[in-house]
Amino acid sequence: MTYREDKHLVVAGVSFKTTELLSRSRFAFNAEACRYAYSDSQQDLPFFILSTCNRTEVYAWNDFVEPVLEILRAQAQCTAEELNKIVYVKTRTSAVEHFFRVAVGLESQIIGDYDIISQIKTSFKGAKDNGRANGILEKMYNFALQASKEVKNRTSLSDGTMSVPYAVVKQLLGRDDVRTITVAGAGETGELVIKYLRSYLPYCDVRLVNRHEERLQSLATKYELMQFPMSALRQSLVNSDVLIVTTNASGPIVERSHVEGTTLKLIFDLSVPRNVSPNIYKMNSVEVLDVDRISASIQNNINARLSEIPKVETIVFEHSTAFDEWMKRRESFTVNK
Repeated sequence: MTYREDKHLVVAGVSFKTTELLSRSRFAFNAEACRYAYSDSQQDLPFFILSTCNRTEVYAWNDFVEPVLEILRAQAQCTAEELNKIVYVKTRTSAVEHFFRVAVGLESQIIGDYDIISQIKTSFKGAKDNGRANGILEKMYNFALQASKEVKNRTSLSDGTMSVPYAVVKQLLGRDDVRTITVAGAGETGELVIKYLRSYLPYCDVRLVNRHEERLQSLATKYELMQFPMSALRQSLVNSDVLIVTTNASGPIVERSHVEGTTLKLIFDLSVPRNVSPNIYKMNSVEVLDVDRISASIQNNINARLSEIPKVETIVFEHSTAFDEWMKRRESFTVNK
């Protein structure tokens, strides 16, 4: 597949395949950082940022890769030399196929993780709301949504959902010593955790802690949860057995002083970068699992999905080819016009 236009798709990023958690944490974007990048970058650069617990990638339609790399470099506050050592770059056909593979779950740390498509939707909406999504990126995005839907309907790659939030809740099933659970963070991941908790552990007392009061009240009312402002995190944890951290802060918000003297046995830190203080990881009284450990713990349970990969790769090829054909028709129309 080849595009005749000077401009083409460029993707640059880091992922769990190439970078360990602490290093890729430097590149993570929360919603505020995304908004800043969209407003601060070159005015004529169409791009969107995909930042999850497993990867941070910038997709752009441009003739050079340097502006895309600069977005990552500025976020990580690193030198160009450091950037070149850990950031991968794909262009043209390779970039398109990579995006489709990401969208259908082939590039996820937990293969077949269907939550990725929801994260892509949120990411693309953010770019569009900030005036960064051009027609070509949107068309590619729509083809990716179709590919994801087809993988869901035609294969069993995502059967028995094994996303990180689901994996966390699954680890709590059958534990008689887990009765009270605090969820810190009321974003998309936090709500997903709460849904699973309500479905699989309905007998548990679930508490919600969040910084923003409006979102806290909305989610707490929807799922009938006891609610606490972030300033009352310690109060929520005193009698909790488990803490699930889904916040999206730029650094630790759960400190040792929040944990000491509580009944906590287990903490799941789903945030990238980690939002649980490093000194809590060293405590003997509580076990802390970050995203990479959670993902690794369930990797052995998904071997049945591997047989579906050839089918999924065929779907990726079909949709990336369809996008290429659309591009060719578009170029032909532009030339003839």
